[in-house]
Amino acid sequence: MTDLLIVTTRSRLHSARHFPLMFVMTRRVRRQLAKTEGLVRWASVVSSPTEFWTITAWNSRHSMQEFMRSDAHGDIMWDFDKLLSSLWLVRWRPTERETGTWAGTTLAPHATPVKPPVKDQFAWPAAAHLVPPLTDSVGPDGRISFDASPEARRNREMIQGVGGAVLSVQTNRLQAPLALLRLARQRRQMFADPALLRSVVGLGSGGSCYLLSVWRSPEEAAGLLDSDWAERMRQRYGDRFWANEWLPESEFGNWDGLRLRGERLRVPHQPGAA
Repeated sequence: MTDLLIVTTRSRLHSARHFPLMFVMTRRVRRQLAKTEGLVRWASVVSSPTEFWTITAWNSRHSMQEFMRSDAHGDIMWDFDKLLSSLWLVRWRPTERETGTWAGTTLAPHATPVKPPVKDQFAWPAAAHLVPPLTDSVGPDGRISFDASPEARRNREMIQGVGGAVLSVQTNRLQAPLALLRLARQRRQMFADPALLRSVVGLGSGGSCYLLSVWRSPEEAAGLLDSDWAERMRQRYGDRFWANEWLPESEFGNWDGLRLRGERLRVPHQPGAA
């Protein structure tokens, strides 16, 4: 697929006593996602009684923004102070480095760029000089877009150089505990690597299991996908195993103090604090 946008959201609760309410609100979000246009794939992941994740893939920025304005998502944001101690939202771009598919969906961008229509390639740039801000938002393909705007470029520059990796095993409820154990073991081993910023293991619906990690460089994230461990997981689970490397586009909030903006230049995160 082309031009996909990935959004990960991490919600940390003040206390486990908020788990029932958060679980109910998460189910509302799931129902809202199921009927949202423009959504390519999604997962709701629980990693602990106080930590919830959502992973969504969108075919347009407009569709993603419309969902964020929905009632279900708005209720969580309205109760942010009462429920959450921290919120971390990152928008990513998937890369060509992908193994398998995410429940039948591939996120890697198309190898051959699609040429824009002639009117997008010439008509817009011809008129763009009349409005200076539009001139700055013309991409290399001749189209005016938010991704080419100064604001989007500033967001990318603040967090460029950081890499992300996601791995998933699609199992059933009986097989999920063992798959989670294997992912958790690898997560503990990763803590010894000073290039690791954060990582999490969680359980999705139907027994699906996820490992997300954020690294100081794309090369380190790619190293996890190319590791012997990842190859053993691929051989063990076959087409039920999926992995993809992501590059960050923008960031809001923090992951227990982690902010990608400038984080790669600081002292490596200590594993014991993860």
